[in-house]
Amino acid sequence: MRKIWLVLSVLILSAPFLKAQDDELPPPSSHPKLQTYDLPDQPQAFHNIGKSKKVDLSNYIIEPDLVVSFIQGGFNVGASPYVGYRLWKNLYGGGGVTYIYTGFRNISYADAMGSVHYTNASWHTFGGGVFLQYNIWKGLFVRDKFEVLHRAMDDVYDASVVSNPQTGSYNVNMPKIQKTIPDMLLGVGYNLLQSKSFFLPVMFSYNVLYPATDKLYAVYPRGWVIQLGFVDVF
Repeated sequence: MRKIWLVLSVLILSAPFLKAQDDELPPPSSHPKLQTYDLPDQPQAFHNIGKSKKVDLSNYIIEPDLVVSFIQGGFNVGASPYVGYRLWKNLYGGGGVTYIYTGFRNISYADAMGSVHYTNASWHTFGGGVFLQYNIWKGLFVRDKFEVLHRAMDDVYDASVVSNPQTGSYNVNMPKIQKTIPDMLLGVGYNLLQSKSFFLPVMFSYNVLYPATDKLYAVYPRGWVIQLGFVDVF
């Protein structure tokens, strides 16, 4: 009998303690949920990793000009691509590079005996420049382009012929010369494309430095430049 009262006393005294432990346990569930933890916000720099910024072409003008023209006894062919960036509203500024090959074919020279001989020659023109352009209305614009071009040339205007009447052979002596020529083209044009970035213009320009340029070796021999689309004709 004493043992029974002892067991009951122990159970009565331990009941509050067991109940407190039960209250701390989560309620039973057939689908226990995993405990989640709030992660700290990631720095902004990590959000931008892998994301490339798109270039806004509306701030640029791109003009991949070609050069094709015919001169007395020869031809010009080359490229003069230019890229500009919006400086303020409709005002753009930029720069580019130029390369022009000039070829002369079958240039005739007479020797001391009056015999006519023929030869070929070539010029290489390269350099670059900067420009300012203001878009007036829709495709209409004005442009001021300053460039410095270097020319390495066979001097076709100061050649001499040395011939040997006995063998019939001859040699055309043609000096090599180099000139650096500045030009400033002022012009007005109209972009044939609807795009505000890519230009396919019809344009008329005049080289304001032409009066002070050596006319024999001028890049623009008549002072005027006519641009038809991607092709410069001068």
